[in-house]
Amino acid sequence: MIESMLDGLQLVMNWQVLGLMLFATFLGNFFGAVPGLGGNLGLALLIPFVFGMKPFLGLAFLLAMHSVVHTGGSIPGILFGIPGTGPTVATIVDGYPMTKQGKGGEAMGAQLAASGLGGVIGAAVLALLIPVMKPIAMGFGSAEVFMLIVFGLTFIVVVSRESIPKGFSAALLGLLLGTVGLNPHTGVGRFTFDQLWLWDGIHIIPIVLGIFAFAEMIELGARGGGAKIAESTTELTMRWGQLWDGTITVFREWWLSLRTAVIGAFIGIIPGLGGDAATWICYGHAVQTCKNNENFGKGDIRGVIGVETANNSKEGGALLPTLVFGIPGSSGMAILMGAFLILGIVPGPKMITQHLDLVWGMIWVMVIANLIGAVSLYPLSGYMGKLAFLRGSLLIPPIMVLASVGAFLIRSHWQYVVLAVCFGLLGYGMKKWRYPRAPLILGFILGPLAEDYLHKSLGVWGISFLIRPIVLVLLIMVILSLGYSIWHAYRERLKRKREKTRKSGAIFALILLIMFAGSLYMCTEWSIKARLFPLLIVTAGICFSGWIMLSEIKPPRPTVAGEQPEVEDRKAKVKPEKQKITLRSELTMILWVIGFLAMVLVLGFWVGIAAFIPLFMPLFGRENWKTSAIFTAGIWLGVYFVFHASMKVSLHGGLLGIAW
Repeated sequence: MIESMLDGLQLVMNWQVLGLMLFATFLGNFFGAVPGLGGNLGLALLIPFVFGMKPFLGLAFLLAMHSVVHTGGSIPGILFGIPGTGPTVATIVDGYPMTKQGKGGEAMGAQLAASGLGGVIGAAVLALLIPVMKPIAMGFGSAEVFMLIVFGLTFIVVVSRESIPKGFSAALLGLLLGTVGLNPHTGVGRFTFDQLWLWDGIHIIPIVLGIFAFAEMIELGARGGGAKIAESTTELTMRWGQLWDGTITVFREWWLSLRTAVIGAFIGIIPGLGGDAATWICYGHAVQTCKNNENFGKGDIRGVIGVETANNSKEGGALLPTLVFGIPGSSGMAILMGAFLILGIVPGPKMITQHLDLVWGMIWVMVIANLIGAVSLYPLSGYMGKLAFLRGSLLIPPIMVLASVGAFLIRSHWQYVVLAVCFGLLGYGMKKWRYPRAPLILGFILGPLAEDYLHKSLGVWGISFLIRPIVLVLLIMVILSLGYSIWHAYRERLKRKREKTRKSGAIFALILLIMFAGSLYMCTEWSIKARLFPLLIVTAGICFSGWIMLSEIKPPRPTVAGEQPEVEDRKAKVKPEKQKITLRSELTMILWVIGFLAMVLVLGFWVGIAAFIPLFMPLFGRENWKTSAIFTAGIWLGVYFVFHASMKVSLHGGLLGIAW
């Protein structure tokens, strides 16, 4: 073993390998930081470049790029609430609120350190588990995976303590969205409305870009053209010391970092579960196990640490089944496995018995790439963090352009741009009426997996799959986790009883109720097997949305005399002042977003971008024409060189057909 370890290190310690790894980490950070691109697209684009390379040289290049994608992917999430990749969505829950409080540098320091540390720990777990891989992999069948997914869904309550019914409603909506498309077990089209582009279901990227990117831009615009993402009035510059403070906190919370990294690595081992599940499960674990956890979801740095350590460590776990059994541990590993075959590397048990030096070489690549990827971003973080203090009129146009292009690139459907905007309106409504958005994403990710593994489990064992040993252990963990979370949420609610409630969200709850009721009617036309899972979802959705609507109509509990000023004073100490949002400002910004969508659909991306920005910046943001012209040219040229000249992507040309 030691000899193979040293042989693997010798493979890496080559100037060609190290040079390609350095370039690959830059590319990985880039593909991660640009919403809508992601590691899978990066791998697909780079595989042709490894033809003719020596096997380990090409392998190191692709693996290094893939290992750091999520390190860069968290940066736009922390700064702007836009996840660069799917698994980094959980980082937004606490990272973005920290940026709003003027602590973006601290969040980024923690993110970079946790990502690097998590990647190293994930590689270490990979190294330690190589001898015992087979028993672990064989111990999880479809029944165990299903129950593990159910365990992941219990964290809906963890991230919804302010209102459990709203959290469940959001999660059920996510589960319902996950059923869109052709049912894999029956071939029945569910919620496709006879649209061919919906047969494959809805991709997660337009949903994420909508409920986070567009929703945040609508709110930022509704606060006025001069509003900033960072709402803090006391911290208007990002100090380099914040990066250091965030980095130190990762090692100060060493026990949390170690736990979540190891959990993430083990979840990564299970094929098909996905990195999104790993980040959410580890976030829920952090919330449940940390003391003084009332600030989670509002800007707690421990939430960033718990997610980011798992985010990179899971890649080490996902590499295990890929190498040993030829079963990809994730979608990225599936693409990597194709590249392995192109390079003449055949995954399977022989990798452990005959090519152990190559396996150790991959482990060293992951360790070094994660360290390079994290360290290389430190010099840029201070400058990137200052973007959070720019005026909204300067931030909204590039982010809207980037989000819309990212939504289109996923499957080259203009309908995905429309979906992103629609989900943006939904996300803004959820944010306005305090519906947690994270459960929607969690439900969307885990729902299709849960349905698939449930049918497989019932097909193999019937209902008796529930008495399998590992399933029973996981079921007990589900019950304990759910019970503890509800009990803790109830205690917190008692403490908040005298606080003033926000204005009624009964209309929004009514919209959800109508959506669930309409879906229930559509379910009746399908076969029993096709409608079973959606039927359970919409029935529960009707109950929860009806409950919310009735509770929102009900007048708020009167406050005790003499105590309300104390509550308001306490809130004033912990919440920074922000610009007032009016109905007029909301409608104005929504109309601008719809106008941008109309320009893109009718004129195409190229003409639409050139027409929208010089109108939006001076008319909405009161920017001068010179600044507007410079921004328009810069954004247009940036999109042209990145997507058209470099990536050879053809963007939607609209009715004019200017696709280039």
